[in-house]
Amino acid sequence: MILIGELINGTRKSISKALQEKNVDYIKKLVSLQVENGADYIDINAGTGKGPQQEKEDLEWLVDITNEFVGTGVCIDSSDTEVIRYCLPLVKNNAVMLNSLSGETEKVAQIIPLLQEYPNSKVICLTMDDSGIPSNIDKKIEITQKLLGLLEKIGIKQENVFIDALVQPISTDWKNGILFLDSLKAIKERFPSVMTTCGLSNISFGLPSRTLVNKYFLAVGTVFGLDSVIADPCDAGIKEAICLGNVLSGKDEFCMNFIRMIREKNS
Repeated sequence: MILIGELINGTRKSISKALQEKNVDYIKKLVSLQVENGADYIDINAGTGKGPQQEKEDLEWLVDITNEFVGTGVCIDSSDTEVIRYCLPLVKNNAVMLNSLSGETEKVAQIIPLLQEYPNSKVICLTMDDSGIPSNIDKKIEITQKLLGLLEKIGIKQENVFIDALVQPISTDWKNGILFLDSLKAIKERFPSVMTTCGLSNISFGLPSRTLVNKYFLAVGTVFGLDSVIADPCDAGIKEAICLGNVLSGKDEFCMNFIRMIREKNS
């Protein structure tokens, strides 16, 4: 399971404040905590609603900090293509991931030519188009196939593509959880080389005990074919859920990792 740390996001008040004050120590501490807790990539988002120029400057500042953590991937997270274009080449010594591309006409027109310059980058692809987020699996498959075809033409391999079938809150529709899981399974069956991901916390929006919901949904998602997750690595329940999911899906030979986890927990 590839873990993408979600904590450095400009929509969080503490991050917005740190960006405004250019609090290097605070951001470094958050990156360190996520890396120490197993984050493979650090998602960095500087969207604070203050315009593209400010976002560009703030994201560049975040990239400079994360560059110091050699060996940890950097996930550039922005809805503004020009911000992405400016910041992608600034990532040094680390794997780079783009969050995100979708089937929307404008997104495709802007992002595909940009990615052509970075054929070795990884990219998160959202299963949505100009009609919005589909509520049926066939449409999600159709969007996935379209995006994979476009990316293949510019040299991006399927194993570098992370399909996000878009988890929606079960608080608004109790069928959203199983729709995502069934979509996940169908995508993996149709495109076995592709990777999958999700923004985990979306599933529990509007519910009490959100970490509990997130944890169990992640374990089940692993069984259905979830390869990566955008989540808080510092939440002990995340690592526990990944371990359990690997056991239940037959990815933990002789249950050794699970046994090791329990021993460490009880020591």
